[in-house]
Amino acid sequence: MNVIEKRDFIHSHLHQADENTINEFYEKLRKTEVLKAKLKARAIKSEKDIRSGKVLSRAEIEENTDHIGQS
Repeated sequence: MNVIEKRDFIHSHLHQADENTINEFYEKLRKTEVLKAKLKARAIKSEKDIRSGKVLSRAEIEENTDHIGQS
């Protein structure tokens, strides 16, 4: 079944779904939208940082991450 067929199936059966199913579907879609918004905001901030020269060299990144994973 392709995506269009799946959408049509969901749409045609949505009115039969119980509240729990609707709530699960709603939360899944809402979380996806929240994630998209966060990623977009991060990308915009990163682009601004790059344009303004707020970047680290490879050596600085390595120095900042040397301790990660060490106990």
